[in-house]
Amino acid sequence: MTAWKKNIRKVPAAILQKLRRFHDTQVIVAVVRQIPLSTITAGAYKHLRIVESAGTPAIPPFLVPPARQGKFSNCNVRGWVVVRKDRPKITKTYSFDSPNWGDWSNGSHEVEWSRRVYRRDFHSPTELAIRMQLLSTEPGLDPRFIIKFQVADALNQSHPEFETLLFFNLNLLQENVGACDVFKATADLPDFLQTIIVEWEILPPGDRLGNLAKILAGRPPDETSQAVTERYDTLAALRPLSFIHGRSGFRRYFGAKFAEDLVVFENIDYGNAAYVMFERWETLSQKTRLDLLAGPADGFIRVIHRRGWQGQLRNVIRQYRESERSTRRK
Repeated sequence: MTAWKKNIRKVPAAILQKLRRFHDTQVIVAVVRQIPLSTITAGAYKHLRIVESAGTPAIPPFLVPPARQGKFSNCNVRGWVVVRKDRPKITKTYSFDSPNWGDWSNGSHEVEWSRRVYRRDFHSPTELAIRMQLLSTEPGLDPRFIIKFQVADALNQSHPEFETLLFFNLNLLQENVGACDVFKATADLPDFLQTIIVEWEILPPGDRLGNLAKILAGRPPDETSQAVTERYDTLAALRPLSFIHGRSGFRRYFGAKFAEDLVVFENIDYGNAAYVMFERWETLSQKTRLDLLAGPADGFIRVIHRRGWQGQLRNVIRQYRESERSTRRK
């Protein structure tokens, strides 16, 4: 059982924006993931035959995902039928053999009848493979492996069915890897590696409207943008030194920096909790929410967004400042 969201309902806006920036017509669906050894050992990627072997991952160069992994993986292997309700119905004749006078020993005769039905188009299985490549390794107690996953299919943006093919490939990768992205077909190693690194921009604390415009860039007014604005104002009331925002792949973050070793982070799209990070915040902030929750709560405090969370966060900041003042007095 995978721990990630299985499918996307539409092509994410961030991917559409990225495609508009590409001048190349050829694109690929791929993603780079930072995977702890413990996650591989637990079997999260065994459907792709990625398993632990003597402390390192055994990664096949490519694999057609199993049909059981999801509806897009199933279509990829077995094909699919589309009922054409957009077309007029056609007359279809059905037949079967029936025994004469109810007794097969007397012979049989063919029975036919017709009915009006929608046409059904069968699409042959594409049998796309996922290519896998280990890009680098980060040592540690639970070493992390930077793995590139790519659908083995180059898409041409000028193709009349580009959007349909793109949607299929994105979902095929999402089902099997838990993330999806697009790159130019000519992308090289640095292009892939930079998608797992958060690039931070420091924002001045006094420019509320300008900061929110950058943090919410491209997002229409909705419940999420309202929640982000409210959380921004909560952080602003605590008098941070600066605000910061950044992106890791399609995970967008913003936060407030109160000291060199104290930063509060919010995930814009999946913000069910704030993360207060201390000495190693630049390293911890590279991890996904699932990675943080899977490991020990070392170096951060998770403040869940439920009633009274603002007071809990104020207490964390207050206790830190009191500790700092006490240290300076000694």
